[in-house]
Amino acid sequence: MEAEKKQRDQESQKKSARFMASFPIDVLVEIFLCVCKSWNSFLTSPFFIKAYLERSIKLHKFDLLKYDFNNISRGQIHYSPKNESSDLDTSFIKDGEKFKLVGSCNGIACLSSFDSKIPHHSEIFLWNPSTGENITLPQPSHHVSNLVGFGFNPFSGYPDDFSIVNMNIYLEQHSNYTSQVEVYSFRRNCWKQLGNIFPPSLTQHLGNQVIFKNFICWCPCFRLDHEIVALLILFDVVQDDFHKIALPDIMPLGEKVINLLEGCLSVIAHNSSIENYEVWIMKEFGVCKSWIKLYTISWVCKFWRSFLHTYLLYGITI
Repeated sequence: MEAEKKQRDQESQKKSARFMASFPIDVLVEIFLCVCKSWNSFLTSPFFIKAYLERSIKLHKFDLLKYDFNNISRGQIHYSPKNESSDLDTSFIKDGEKFKLVGSCNGIACLSSFDSKIPHHSEIFLWNPSTGENITLPQPSHHVSNLVGFGFNPFSGYPDDFSIVNMNIYLEQHSNYTSQVEVYSFRRNCWKQLGNIFPPSLTQHLGNQVIFKNFICWCPCFRLDHEIVALLILFDVVQDDFHKIALPDIMPLGEKVINLLEGCLSVIAHNSSIENYEVWIMKEFGVCKSWIKLYTISWVCKFWRSFLHTYLLYGITI
């Protein structure tokens, strides 16, 4: 009897969540925060988050988060259905601090600060731009690095099963270094040390990231032994290890931005010799021969530089 009652309660919560997910999130936040704690907690329940994300993906309702690295208080969200923009509440960030947007998933953005002069003052935040809620992560054993990744475990069944990877690189001599990699679990609220597992001979600048399935993905482009090297670097948040995937030899060696396109990993590569961009996708994940070039885009400086530094927030930021 007790099991049946629990199942009925869960079905009732799911129906309520699907119904409430049809309303704009800003309206729900304004109403629920003014009523009572139980209503407020509904917005963070797994049932509501799952329903809201599923509906947003089904309706292709994605919002753009744009920010200025030198002044994050200028950050704005552009709402795709309304074609409107609104300023963000960034009051939790100290005046004068510079942050970067590490990544975003399920409506949650990960921000990190890094001060090379005072590294132990650096911090990592998880932030919901729609509700203004934010948390500061506990400090890792090794200071917050300029190499931070934000990922998600899609297999656990929890919409808030986020992981943050912090990678400190210690140079010993040219092209040789050791690393200290740590992973933070949001659900367990603790850091786990993984040790010296960062792939050898890689750069200290990984570029932007995307989340693809259970992987945090980067596409660094760097010089090694007088040659330009570019490849995909993936961190598996389930297995806690790194993987490398080669890029096609005919892909331009200029700067690259990793992205998602048509449900596949995509790379936008700058061809500096003729000043254009090439858009590539890997049709079959992990298969190097499946890379294909989709488009060639002529160089339009202002537009594309703005586009390449605009980030997409999914789901709850609607």
